[in-house]
Amino acid sequence: MEPEKPLGVISPDNQSGLILILTALSLSFVVVSFIIRLYIRVPQRLWKWDDNTLTAATVLSCIQTSLVFYEVHIGLGDRKVVESNDEVGNRVKKYYYANDFLYLAVLVFSKAAVGCLFLRLTRQRAHIRAIWAILGSCAAWFVLSILLISIGSSWTRAYSLPFGRWLAVGITDALTELFLVLMAAFLVHGLRMSRVQKGTVVFAFGLRLLAIPALAIRLYYLNPTTLSDNRSLARSLVVVCTQIQLGYGIMAASVTVLKPFMVVYEKPTGSSNYTAGRSKQYGVGTNNSEHLSFKMKSLARSTEVGDNKRPAAGADPTQPYNSYNVTAAAAGHEKDDSIHSQDSRRLIIERKTDWSVRYEEAESHKSNVSEAGGSV
Repeated sequence: MEPEKPLGVISPDNQSGLILILTALSLSFVVVSFIIRLYIRVPQRLWKWDDNTLTAATVLSCIQTSLVFYEVHIGLGDRKVVESNDEVGNRVKKYYYANDFLYLAVLVFSKAAVGCLFLRLTRQRAHIRAIWAILGSCAAWFVLSILLISIGSSWTRAYSLPFGRWLAVGITDALTELFLVLMAAFLVHGLRMSRVQKGTVVFAFGLRLLAIPALAIRLYYLNPTTLSDNRSLARSLVVVCTQIQLGYGIMAASVTVLKPFMVVYEKPTGSSNYTAGRSKQYGVGTNNSEHLSFKMKSLARSTEVGDNKRPAAGADPTQPYNSYNVTAAAAGHEKDDSIHSQDSRRLIIERKTDWSVRYEEAESHKSNVSEAGGSV
């Protein structure tokens, strides 16, 4: 009885085992991070557009990974199959070429998920404009990348795509990742929090930059001069780096929703302490779920308005006039929460108005007129 053929082999001429191991590891990271996101978002009913976008990235990643598994099954990683021009070799080329497009799609959706999370955390116009500019640059990068790898190419030339095109795609990919991290720094710049807390937020989003080394190694093996005597091995390592980059990119997009990072800029969960330039802040506005919530700050000073003012000269003394006291409170800079709010997330507005209607002057004027008429 012949021994069963192993699922994968690791040798100088066959790297199918290495591809299977690292692809499965990458897929496990993607699935676990998505399950954690579901556990955090769904029970609290916090599922929004950023979660939908990351779900799309996760689904596309699973499809792309399944395609890699099938490629390995039919011969990807085996030097004899990859370098042959028979039917099996051509099938490997077709799926390899299709995977390039899925690779770009997963990347752009993972970037868009981070951008949608930014939109969820702020309502300042400057922030929103910057976020949409970054999302627009990511969309432009995706379209241009698709054009670069498709124009003048086909599955028959899947292994011989000009390296300059992939280099342009990789450099612009790294730039968009850098823009996302800089956006995180810009987002927390106006927050009233310590530098450590700001650094924590930037660090959470900055973890995405660790995908750049995998991108750089991928470009290194895409270079035709690398392992020129064994391009099958180079292509296998390209697939490995691709899976690592995709899996880590999706996982890094989910790290930012974990409580240790979210608690820094959400008070309570779902909110952020943004200041609006130089304007006075009477409550900390947040965008949580479907409504605005405010966490009131302690009051520092109050101003009394309308201190029982007398009627203006020339006014009809026979008509009653209204005098009222209004207490207007301005927010101070204390960091403690308002005692009256008790950390409530509802919009609490207190206004005390005292109304007093006086008839003394009108009655006095009438009595004086009647006395003068009697004396006459």
